[in-house]
This record gives sequence, structure tokens and C-alpha cells, in this order.
Amino acid sequence: MNEPATKSSTLAGPAGAGERFAPASAVLVLDARGRVTGVNFAARRIWTDLAQPLVGEPFAALFEFEVVSRDPDFLQAQWDALLANARRDDVILQVATPGGAPREVCVRLDPEGGADGGYLATVQPALAPATPVEPAAASDAYALLAGHAGFGCFELDLVAGQVWFSPAWLRLLGFAATEAPATLESWHALIHPDDSAAAPDRTGRRLTPGLHPFQSEFRLRHQSGQWAWVQCAGVHVIGPGGELARVIGIHFDITERKELEDTLVASDARLHDLTDPGPLAAFEIDFAQGTTWFAPAFERLLGYTAGELPRDPEGFGLVLPEDDLAGGLAAWWYGRSPGLPTFAEPVLLRTKEGRPLTAMLGAHRTLNRRRDLQRVVGFVCPLPANTVNLNALPSLLAETGFHALAEAVLITDTRRRILFANTTAGRLLRADPAVLRGRPVGDVLHLVNRRTLRPAEDPVDVALSGLTAPPLHGDDALAPAAEGGPPTPVVWTARAAHGPDGVPQGIAIIFRNPEEMNLTPEELVRANRFETLGLLAGEIAHDINNLLTTVLGAISLGRDARDYTGINDAEQACLTAKALTRQLLAFAKGSGGSQSVCPTRGILEDAIRMAGAGSSAEVTLHVATDTHAVLVDRPQLLQVFQNLILNALQAMPPPPHRPQVQVRAANTTLAENQVPALGPGEYVEIEVRDNGTGIKPEHVEKIFDPFFTTKKHGTGLGLATVLSIVRKHGGQIGLDTQVGVGTAFTVYLPKADRPADIQARRAASLRFGTGRILFMDDDPNISALTGKMLASLDYKYDLAKDGEEAIALYRRYLNVGRPYDAVILDLTIVGAMGGEACFAELRQLDPDVRAIVASGYDNDDIAKKFLEQGFCGYLTKPYRVADLGKVLKAVLG
Repeated sequence: MNEPATKSSTLAGPAGAGERFAPASAVLVLDARGRVTGVNFAARRIWTDLAQPLVGEPFAALFEFEVVSRDPDFLQAQWDALLANARRDDVILQVATPGGAPREVCVRLDPEGGADGGYLATVQPALAPATPVEPAAASDAYALLAGHAGFGCFELDLVAGQVWFSPAWLRLLGFAATEAPATLESWHALIHPDDSAAAPDRTGRRLTPGLHPFQSEFRLRHQSGQWAWVQCAGVHVIGPGGELARVIGIHFDITERKELEDTLVASDARLHDLTDPGPLAAFEIDFAQGTTWFAPAFERLLGYTAGELPRDPEGFGLVLPEDDLAGGLAAWWYGRSPGLPTFAEPVLLRTKEGRPLTAMLGAHRTLNRRRDLQRVVGFVCPLPANTVNLNALPSLLAETGFHALAEAVLITDTRRRILFANTTAGRLLRADPAVLRGRPVGDVLHLVNRRTLRPAEDPVDVALSGLTAPPLHGDDALAPAAEGGPPTPVVWTARAAHGPDGVPQGIAIIFRNPEEMNLTPEELVRANRFETLGLLAGEIAHDINNLLTTVLGAISLGRDARDYTGINDAEQACLTAKALTRQLLAFAKGSGGSQSVCPTRGILEDAIRMAGAGSSAEVTLHVATDTHAVLVDRPQLLQVFQNLILNALQAMPPPPHRPQVQVRAANTTLAENQVPALGPGEYVEIEVRDNGTGIKPEHVEKIFDPFFTTKKHGTGLGLATVLSIVRKHGGQIGLDTQVGVGTAFTVYLPKADRPADIQARRAASLRFGTGRILFMDDDPNISALTGKMLASLDYKYDLAKDGEEAIALYRRYLNVGRPYDAVILDLTIVGAMGGEACFAELRQLDPDVRAIVASGYDNDDIAKKFLEQGFCGYLTKPYRVADLGKVLKAVLG
């Protein structure tokens, strides 16, 4: 075992195999002054006759020189000379061994890389036999692996009762260098009692003398007290008498893998219990692969024996009525709840004997980018007879439901003739609903712009424009019924209903007088978010153009003038643009429904960055250093302050006025009834003040009402949304305004009852590479650039332009036993197989394929979706070399 060390004796290299089995390198750990702080077994054997211990000795004193002295200054001079030569090349020295003949050795010094500036000294016999790798280099590489690799090295000398663990082994179990278990008893105490039979120092059977490789998995106690699963591989050294003399091996931490295995086993067991002897009639249809899976309960329900239904997609067609299959099985699936990937609805099935079976069908459909059906997974369960009418919704119920709506509904055919009008539509159009049926919609629905009274967009044209989410129009009105009369304001939308073949079957037009509308808080937030998005997108485009100017300028300087000084600015501009787009995507996604404790300053900084983008106004932020954190739904609170800042910017007079917006935050303690609707206690007070035109007195009482607005193109949802969100968080909002001076909104939010949530900082990435990577992208420029990045990380790589080429390359290398270590797949390939479909094919070829998604969507929910599908990592575009190296390191381990 290593001698005690004041610094880190465990940083020494692995023990040698001993003269009985194989030569070994001596490794000594030295401090910056050249004194020994740690040694391995091989070093102890070289200087075994030395009377004094090695630790603490000057390294230069361990060798014989022509002039010898123990004077400290003389030893320091020898160390300086030795350091100057042995760091450049291997140096031949004679070992000082009292009582024995001097031996020549080859000495090499390498910086240890720690904060204290020490060295690793490698000592080899000078006449070592030639090998493909020089002895000093091999020792150096082994020492680096033992100290810094992602696996732990260990040695158990059962004859001498000694153990040695590499620094990486100690880190794997959370031990510091001075906490290393130094005895076999300590080693045995680390092993889980239930796993003692799998321990490396147990063979389980008598072995012949020599070397015997082994592998095992067992648990070791972590320094924190938890149990960590490790995979162990190594060699048993069996002595002449058949006894286990030594064990040399490595450990990998496989705790996450074991937990995943346990989860998969439990999930498989649950599915088996539900579908085999249980009642869950589950199924899966893979249209891309042409295969189908039926649970035993599915076949029992339909009167088939286990395995009787064909295992191709058409097998599901056998349980459907023949009349439903006129357009094919895929068309039948398209016709179920169009537009919804996941749905549940009653269907009519057919048993083996031909009897009808009413069942509830629940399913999830997967479609590719071209909207081709790829996969359906779902279940069916029987329903009591006559529970539902599968043919049609009874007309009486349908009409009753439509007439009960507060919104006006007009349904037309493709020839623009009204098929149905509900009661509200008749009231707003001043006509009997029955009289409206059969008339052209253009004869009864006259929409004009509220302010100009010019004809507005035609609702039928809007519905047939192909938009998947038609906009909500809030600037229009119904034309006056009489000359000179007032128009009736309306908010409207229109949507086409498409058949299974994609052909429109009709149009639904929905409209309502906004003065009659009472939206729920959730509807207010959602409607306002889309309005704000349009404003933010235009402003952020200005900032993006500025950032692109920085990037393009740096590129042109480097290419035309060989001036690369702008590269750092270009990289920072790219990262800033990436952050802006990430914020915009997060805002568009909206609330995740969860609350967290957030620092007040961070929320306000993000709100100013988004709302103030592209504005010439001076927006300042002052937050007291002791300002409390708040417990909030962060996306919703961002929406509050973005609305207030946008509102302030839009209230500014024209130039030469100098617009200014001040945002301040500080702690405040409120007394009873100091602020209406708020109890006494500690709050955070946030003020947004502008020097704009102010609010007229007659408008002050209405500004928080939904749909009240004084702007030409506003919907009046902004301040109503602000008030709704603030009250939802237990707060209140106040107003101070003066015409011609400006306006100040003050938001009061309760102080959080716990500290702010701290985001863990990601560990720095390491530049390394071992193995071959397959990269797929249809953009040749991205492929070429990423190839250069992989080469700079020391990976070998191949490039594919689409899924078909990637599969062919993977199959070629798999057939010769050299599968790719990882594949990086772009999700969207125009006109060819994309990343998802390619991954499904690769998993059929190699279930162990390690795939990484490459996508421009920087969204945690999207990343989680693909990781749940089996992808091992998520790479967000754009990315740097460090980002690429980090995700490969995480996937490859």
C-alpha cells in the first residue's frame, strides 16, 4: 500500500504486477519543490533497501550523481537541473540503492495538472524490451487514465493484505484522497451484504494457476451512505497453489442504468399484468415497418385465439366493419378525430363471428412531416349496448347545444350557402335563424373595419386560406343596419372542416360582440400572449439584425482581410441571438402551470430585454440589493411586466420627445387596509413608470376592463391580463397617472416563503474523442462544419444527407462488427427520411444504437419528448465545438 502523504498519496499510478507476473512502472507523486508525496508498489520495490521512507524525501536524493551532498541548496540545484531535462526528454539515471549494484533507469517528469503545481515521475528500467508504445509514454498514459478517466482502477493484493485505488475510483464513491480505504477489511465493509458473492475477491470456484478475466456487477457504499451500482471487469491472479493472490480491475458507475432497468422491468410487468391475463385490449400498428402487435386481451375480446390475428397492419382491418374500409385502413384512422394526435371515441368493431361490438377506442397517432401515418398505439374496451349512437349526433341535441351558445355560429357549405344559424347569430344579424338558412353568407354577414368602415376580410376566404390556426379578428364590426347608424363591434374567426381526403366539407364562422364577452382569466392570458407575441417579434427582429451585422462583419473581415479579431464578438452575438429566440419560444409556449421561487431582478431583466428590444426609449432598472424573491409562475409574470413596459412605450408622444421608462423594485411592509384586497405582511413592490402622455380621467376606471382600448390596433386585453395574473399570485396593482406627465403602475407581490431556487451550474465540457460518429443533415454547409468540429475533438466521422443514406452507412459498419459509437440526426429532412423515422429504423438494426437529436427548438418539453422515445441526447442548434463535445461526452460516458 502507498505510504502516508501530506498531499495526495492516492494520486500515484497503479501498483505494478510484480516480478512474478509482469514488469511495472514506478510512479511517484512530487510536490512543486521536488519532494515525494506519494508512491506506488513498483516504486517501493525499486528502493526496497532504502533505510528511510520514500515519502518526504527529495526526489533528486534517490539517484546517484558524480557529486553527492545532502546540503539543501545542492539538492535544490540538482532538482532544478533534473526538472529542466526530464520534462523535455527521458533521462537515464542510476538508482541509489545502498548495499546493491547501481541500476540504470529511465526517468520522465510530467506536470500533475493540479492547483499546487506538482509532478508525476515515471521510472522504468533503462533496458526495458521494445514495445509498440514507449515505456514512459505508456506509463504516462496509464497514470493519466487512472487519475482522470471516467472509470476507477483498483488492485487488491490478497497475499500482502494491501489495496490500491486510483483517484477516479475514489471520486466515483465520493471519497477524498485522505479517506481512502487502506485495508481489505475496509474494502469488504464497502460491499453490499447481499452482493458479497459477486465481489471481485470471490471466485466462486477453484481456478487453475495463472490469469483469469472476470466481470461482475454489485453495489458499493458511497461516502454519502447511499449504495452505488458498479460494473467491474478485471483479472484474477491465481497463485501456484490455486489460491487467489491478486485482483486487478476497473469499475464503472452503472447506477442510472440499473435504475432504468428496474423501471423498464416494472413497466413491462405492469403491461403484462394488464394485457396478458388482464382486461386491457391494447394494440400497436406500425405502418412504417408493416407490423402489428395485439395483446392477448385484444384477441380474446374479439373472439380470436392468441396469435390468430395476422401481425401486419391489415390484421386490424379484420375487426372493423367492411363498410368502414372502403378507403383503406389508413383512411379509417385519418377519419378518427381529425387534427388530434391523441383521442378517445366510441367505435363499432366486428368479432370473429361477425357480431358487432360497441367499444371505446383510445389511441395515439404518429405522423411524419408529410402527414403520412407512421404508427398507432392504443386500446379498446367494450361498452354496454345502446350506450352511444355511433352514426351521428342526434340533431335535436346538436341544435340545442348550438342555440345555447353565447357566440353566434354560422355554418355554410362550400358554395357559401348557410346550412345553420343559431339564436345568437339571428339576434346579432337581426333575422330569424330559420330564414337565414339557404341564403348566401355574403348577403347577411357584412363585416367592415370599425374605424374606416371599409369592407373587412371575407370569413370564408380566411377559412379556406389553409391556416391551421386562423387568427382572431378584433378590429371589425357588423355594418350598420340603417344609413348613418352605429356599427356593431364583433370579434370573429372562421375555420374549414376537411374530410379524410383533405377536401373542405364546409365552413364554421363564429363571432360575438366583445362588449358582451366575459373571458376567464386563462382565456385572457392566452389571448393577450398572442397579441404581445406579434409586437415582440417585430421588435426582436431589429435586435437580431444588429447581431447578424456583427456576425457578418466578423466573417467578412476574416475572409477578406485575414483579420480575426472580431471572432469573439461574432460568437457572443450568436449566443445573444440564441438566448433571444429561446425566450421568444418560451413566451409563445406560455405557462407550464407550475410555480417556483424566482429572484425579482432576473424576471425584470428578462422582461426589459424582450419588451425593450428595438426601442429607442431609455429603459432603466433599479432593484434594491435585499429585494425578496417571489413565488410565481415565471412565464406568466414575465407576461405581466412585458405588457406594462410595452404599454409604457406605446404611450409615448412623437419626437422630439425623449421616451424614458423606469422600472424599480424594493421590499415593503403593508399594514391592514393599506392596499385594497391585500392583508398585512411583507411584499415586493415593483413600479413601472413612464414619461408618456398619461391616461385621461374618463378612461382610468375602464383601463382594466377586457377589450377596452384607446389604441388604433389594440384588443384591450393587455391590462386586463396583467390584473388577472397579479391577483392570481395573491398580489394587487395600483395606478398613478397624470395627463401630460406620465403613468406609474405599481405591482405588489407577496414575499416568497423560501429562498430562490438555484439552478445548478453545468460542469465545464472536456475536449476528448474516442470512436466514430455518424452525422446526418441535409444542409451540406452544416454537415461540413460539424465534420470539422468532430475532427477537432479527435472523433472519426461519416456524413449522411438523409435517413436512407444514414441507415446504409450504419448497416455497413454494423455488418463488420464496428457499429458507430453515436449518431447525430437532424429531425427535419426536406423531401426525405428525417431523424425520427431514421432512428426507428436504426433501432431495428441495432437496439443499442446511441442517437442524439439535432434541432433548432431549444425547449425542455420537446427535448424530454425525444429522450422518452429513446434518444440519448439533445443538441440545440446553433452549437459550438464545446456544446458538441459536451453532449457526446454525456452520451458516450
